[in-house]
Amino acid sequence: MDVNRKQPRRAVATVVLLSGLMVAGTGFAADLTTASCGCSTIKVKKFYDANANGVLDPGEPGLRGWKMTLESVSKSVDSTKYTNWSGVAGWGIKAGSDYSLREGTPIQTNWVQSSPVDENGDPINPQTGIEAFAGKTTWVKFGNYCKVGSRGRTPGFWGNKNGETRMGDGGTLQPELDLLGDLNLVDANGMAFDPANHAEFKGWLRDSEATNMAYKLSSHVAAMALNIEAGFVNGNVTYVPVGGTINELMGLANQSLLDDPQTFVGHPQRAYQEQLKNHLDALNNNAAVVSPTPCKRSFEY
Repeated sequence: MDVNRKQPRRAVATVVLLSGLMVAGTGFAADLTTASCGCSTIKVKKFYDANANGVLDPGEPGLRGWKMTLESVSKSVDSTKYTNWSGVAGWGIKAGSDYSLREGTPIQTNWVQSSPVDENGDPINPQTGIEAFAGKTTWVKFGNYCKVGSRGRTPGFWGNKNGETRMGDGGTLQPELDLLGDLNLVDANGMAFDPANHAEFKGWLRDSEATNMAYKLSSHVAAMALNIEAGFVNGNVTYVPVGGTINELMGLANQSLLDDPQTFVGHPQRAYQEQLKNHLDALNNNAAVVSPTPCKRSFEY
């Protein structure tokens, strides 16, 4: 379920084409080496979609060794190649309009195709109806990302001895207590909560419940803040269900606690805070996030 209140506006990235004019996922450019013979070239760019937005953004790397198969019934083409170090594979072929390009599906099941997709978000694979023009290079793009666990620890962890030990790993709990004090945490009555010691924090976590949804949300905001501070969770990774990073989700939740510290039954923002709570609860329980770097992948030969 997407968070739909105060969602950060996501900038529409301008795609810089590797060559030529991009149309419906493909593009073409003049290629002087093939112009004289009437030959054509199809090339594919396979990229790692680190923010899962389906767009090749600056800095996103190519994926090496990805299986790609080009086919054409009319030209009797059935050729498989693997992308090079920059995520590119290419074929010199005859001009035609019935080429299709299929990306391989990794054996590892944590990979997701993010581009191209249809109106329902389902992967388009293969891409069909690709036209190759005489003397030109047609480019096709495929984007993928892989999922890994968030590595989050629950509020229960941060309330037990192991959590207390981790909070004091610098020799004192004060930096972590100060971190919690800087958040807009509230108690069951919607009053500001700034723990003075771990025992107070533990009791607050133990008693957390959703009569006042802001209280329950606070417990998961606190746990995630400690997860990020401890290095368990990378706040910059994308969590697909909210269409943004964990840090962005935390910003929304913390702002909501400031705006609405008392969200009892009937409050207009109660459902919104429950959405935020559910997302953070999942992440504090190791929900899948987009890996910031490509994962292992292999293919059946």
